[in-house]
Amino acid sequence: MSQVKEKTQASYRAHEGAYDAYASGADRSEVARTWLDAGSVNSWRLGRMYRLADPLLEAYPGGRWLTVGDGRFGIDAQYLMARGAKALPTDISTTLLDEARALGLIEDFRKENAESLSFGDESFDFVLCKESYHHFPQPMKAFYEMLRVARLGVLLIEPSDHEIPESAAAMLSRLAKNVVKNILGRPTSGHRFEELGNYVYGISRREMEKAALGIGCPAVAFKGINDYYESGIEFQPASPDSRVFRRVRARIARYDLLCALGINQPGLLAALILKQIPGPMFSATLAGHGYDVVPLPVR
Repeated sequence: MSQVKEKTQASYRAHEGAYDAYASGADRSEVARTWLDAGSVNSWRLGRMYRLADPLLEAYPGGRWLTVGDGRFGIDAQYLMARGAKALPTDISTTLLDEARALGLIEDFRKENAESLSFGDESFDFVLCKESYHHFPQPMKAFYEMLRVARLGVLLIEPSDHEIPESAAAMLSRLAKNVVKNILGRPTSGHRFEELGNYVYGISRREMEKAALGIGCPAVAFKGINDYYESGIEFQPASPDSRVFRRVRARIARYDLLCALGINQPGLLAALILKQIPGPMFSATLAGHGYDVVPLPVR
């Protein structure tokens, strides 16, 4: 077996058991329960991400969706279904999806490897992949698989690649930070690996545009938002009197200000890759939700 294939298979096996500890371990099990708590600070921040799908839900009511990497009880699909869509959650690990179905939270699910989906071409209107793409060992394979099974488009919500600044101010800010880190003897490579060993991929507008152009997609749309996570927010209520909630919102507001000044770029990027030219009404809906719609050149 080649080194590439061996590493890839090892990643698949590790992620297949990713949620086993949450089902069996006492501490982890408590964390898993919080993923179903709509009133927690963590659910509040996840809700901000899910709302990035709202313009698609508005423009295509009752649409057919596939969610990829949705092994946490299928909560991505649950958001879509609560707003009238038909959604099928999938993940390489089905431990918590089994439980979600038993609890009546979802009707069905599928065990799927994102890099080799079993569905036919254009089986769904949209595919949503939220914070999972960066865990895949070969994410571009998964990207094209998601586009293959989508009729209209793919929505990725992922960490931004900050090594590719999107403004002159952001570039100067990054250079300054790197200079300071080198002076202090704390240089960083800009690369990260997750606990299971995978390289953590960030996405950028330029990368997504090139990937879309490679197979002739006519348009993409982008929206950046900021996020902040700290350990333990799963157990904190999203209420005005919560100090943790106030701190999370204040940190996000600070990041928003730095982005408005052009010093930073958003921490999360929603990249919508479209397989059809968006009509005027759909384009207006996307723009109304803060998306930057980018037509791509077609040969």
